[in-house]
Amino acid sequence: MSREERIAENEVFCRDLNRSKDDWLRGGVLAAGFRCECWRIDCAVRIRLSRREWQEVRSRPERFAVAPGHTANDVEPGVEEVVKEYEHFWIVEKRGEAGEIAAKRP
Repeated sequence: MSREERIAENEVFCRDLNRSKDDWLRGGVLAAGFRCECWRIDCAVRIRLSRREWQEVRSRPERFAVAPGHTANDVEPGVEEVVKEYEHFWIVEKRGEAGEIAAKRP
């Protein structure tokens, strides 16, 4: 498995874990603690997201919510890019092979 494939698979795994929290938000909870969707499978950071924030992240299958700073030096150039920064989380978008893998598994 290539580095890009491993990165995409780890982030897709975290995204899948977070999907159950969406039910809470639809049920009226104002915010929920989501797992950071960075590529590091051992990351235990939690991010509080509102329903609007979660929907913004999920607006494209190659986008992920990560804790600020979790991508700066951890990924090869061209694999992902920070597309929006909030104080409490960043939205990153996968590029290249990692983006294609993420898009196939929305």
